[in-house]
Amino acid sequence: MYSKEIQTLLSEGSVSYAAKEYDAASEKYAEACELYSTENGADDADLLLLYGKALYQGAVSKSEVFGGQPQGDNKEASGEDKAEGEGEGEEDDDDGNFQFLDVAEEVGDEKVAAADEEDEDEEQVPLAEEDEEDEEHSKDQDQEQEQEAAEGEEQSDFEVAWEILDLTRSLFEAKLADLSTTLVPPYLASDNEESSDEYINLTKKLSETYDLLGEVSLESENFTQSAIDLENCLALREKLYNPDKSSLISESHYKLSLALEFCVEDPKSKSKAIEHLKIAIKLVQERNVNETDARKKKDNDELAQDLLVKLDELQREEEPDFDEQKLDILKGILGQPTTADASGSKPAASGSSNAIINDLSSAIKKKKSPSAPQVNDLSSMVKKRKPASKDGKTMKKPKQ
Repeated sequence: MYSKEIQTLLSEGSVSYAAKEYDAASEKYAEACELYSTENGADDADLLLLYGKALYQGAVSKSEVFGGQPQGDNKEASGEDKAEGEGEGEEDDDDGNFQFLDVAEEVGDEKVAAADEEDEDEEQVPLAEEDEEDEEHSKDQDQEQEQEAAEGEEQSDFEVAWEILDLTRSLFEAKLADLSTTLVPPYLASDNEESSDEYINLTKKLSETYDLLGEVSLESENFTQSAIDLENCLALREKLYNPDKSSLISESHYKLSLALEFCVEDPKSKSKAIEHLKIAIKLVQERNVNETDARKKKDNDELAQDLLVKLDELQREEEPDFDEQKLDILKGILGQPTTADASGSKPAASGSSNAIINDLSSAIKKKKSPSAPQVNDLSSMVKKRKPASKDGKTMKKPKQ
């Protein structure tokens, strides 16, 4: 049971979250987490889950507005400009010092040379003072640049969300480890079924946490970590729900397929992605057979079609001659001889060629979608979500 102060913060945070004011919601949930820790000397996983969800949604909304520009870029740019300006000033100072030291010249007359030596001795004092000032100024510049670099490396909202959710995961897992159950999967008859069993409720919360962790890593293009978390989410959901009736399980298969597709360092990841996508399609189609709601039935049909299109794309990318086909198309555009020309075979059917050309055109035009799906909205993910690259770029994994 939470204190009145925490309950008030939770209520205010809930209102802000519902209004999609995620920064305000994050602040309220953060205060609630801090207050609970002060009152009880420990963290609360449920509060952290709310905080992590708000952080994630806030990060997504900012990514949509600003096009995913990393935090700190402006500071780094201004720091570079400042450093360049200061560098120019230093060069001017060096030139002045060089001219100043050139006053001492050799003269044949010993008397003049002696006088010059006396002048040099007198001039060394201001020179030494100026060198000390330059050294202090240089140290100040170095400190400023180090501070600007540290600001540039400030964690992104996605990284902060990941750390909070990872802490949440560890707390739920610790609680779950202290419990035992004799339940046989699936624990629940439907996705929406409520339960009073503590083990089931903790398992549901842990599965949601893993799902959010996977989403955060997908947004950050840390596909390897995303695949790990989404696999754990899928394993828990398969214990909780009946795959013939659960949209959450088919959703997990699709998300996992998406993460695996871009794990370029694993040569088997693409084939794994295809298998999970096939399972997702099969589950959607089978679930739709017994669907009585006309609107849901139509939505499921459209979803299955979208998934089939995605499957076709993945399978063609797996074909050995797919890269050769793309190369032939590019050669044809450039007027160079293609494989078909060299072998003397007839060109492929126009329909097939057009399909490949259209696929390539869409691949060239596609960029990361500015909109991100709501969690647990599989249709939205299939239709809108297109990760930006396949180069395996990852975000820096937070320290454990």
